Amino acid sequence: MPEAIFIFFVAIAVISVTAILFGGWAVVTLLRVVFRGFAAIFGDSSPRSLEMRNRSEKICPHYGCGAGNPVAAQFCRRCGRQLPPGKQRAQMKRVAMW
Repeated sequence: MPEAIFIFFVAIAVISVTAILFGGWAVVTLLRVVFRGFAAIFGDSSPRSLEMRNRSEKICPHYGCGAGNPVAAQFCRRCGRQLPPGKQRAQMKRVAMW
C-alpha cells in the first residue's frame, strides 16, 4: 500500500512539472509572436535604416516571402527559391601583419 501511494505522488509530480514546462513554453511562444508583430508594425522604417538593410542584405522578391538574405546567397534561406543575381563582391584575402 505505501508503494502505491509513493508511485501516485511521483506520477502527480511528473505531470505537474510537465504542465509547468509546457505552460512556460506556450507563454514564451505567444509573447514572441506578439513582439514580432509589434516590431513588424512599429519597426524602424526610416530611409536610412532601409538603405543600410539593402546594403547588407538581398531581399527575396517572391510573393509572401520577403526574407533578408546575405548578399552572396544564391537561394533564399526562408523559402528556398533561387534569388536573382546581385552585385558580386570581390574576394579579399586577409593576411596578418606582424
